[in-house]
Amino acid sequence: MENDILIDFRFVAKDKPRFGELFLITGEEHPKFPPRNDAFKHLAPLGFEQLDDFFGILNSEETGDDVLIWLFPMFNGEEVFHNSGPFDAIRLSYSALRNAPVNISLLQECFDAIRGLPEVEVYFEENKISDFTTVQQKADEIVAHWRGNNIEPGSEQSLLVEEDDEDWDEDEDWDESAEWEEDNGNK
Repeated sequence: MENDILIDFRFVAKDKPRFGELFLITGEEHPKFPPRNDAFKHLAPLGFEQLDDFFGILNSEETGDDVLIWLFPMFNGEEVFHNSGPFDAIRLSYSALRNAPVNISLLQECFDAIRGLPEVEVYFEENKISDFTTVQQKADEIVAHWRGNNIEPGSEQSLLVEEDDEDWDEDEDWDESAEWEEDNGNK
């Protein structure tokens, strides 16, 4: 079962946000990427912090995942790394297995706030949506599935569940200092 809830917010305006605008969700301006507008500034109260190239809301509780909600910049339907933009979308990612069910209210708060940006279309499971109903139903389904398997979402036990479709492959040649922008086809 897929446990991650992915919500894409696509920017339909001609003028797409860049990293400087997106960074305003942290409540600060980035020193190297000045914003051209302040559309994302009102999202700062949500509590996003920069975590490498992405943004996340950190968990202050002892239980559950370290990051409650991730926010990824996107271009052409893909999450992008080390990219200054412009971005045609942003994605919220939330694990209904690794977070306590009560945290879905934070996801809904983020959903409502980002949906309020000018000229944004919201997509969930490839379908355009206008409210949080289908997202809530999916979260409830995931929670019920795991409770039916005697695993409480957000518990220590839930963090030990291995994801079947995990994207992270072990790579012996991994070099953390390598630039991610360019792929020369070399390994």
